[in-house]
Amino acid sequence: MSTTTDEALQIVADCEARESRLTEWEGEFVDSIRRQLERGRTLTERQDETLSRIWDKATERG
Repeated sequence: MSTTTDEALQIVADCEARESRLTEWEGEFVDSIRRQLERGRTLTERQDETLSRIWDKATERG
């Protein structure tokens, strides 16, 4: 999966809106990714895959 910066930021926002569904580590990971993207950096393939898995978990019930 190759996510654009705008898509990744939307995924991060979705995850942050459902933060109660995330583990502490997942929440910290999402926060770290947001800061990275805001600094203009791109995600590695592994970061992209991990963010996608977290988003799937966070949004599985709506």
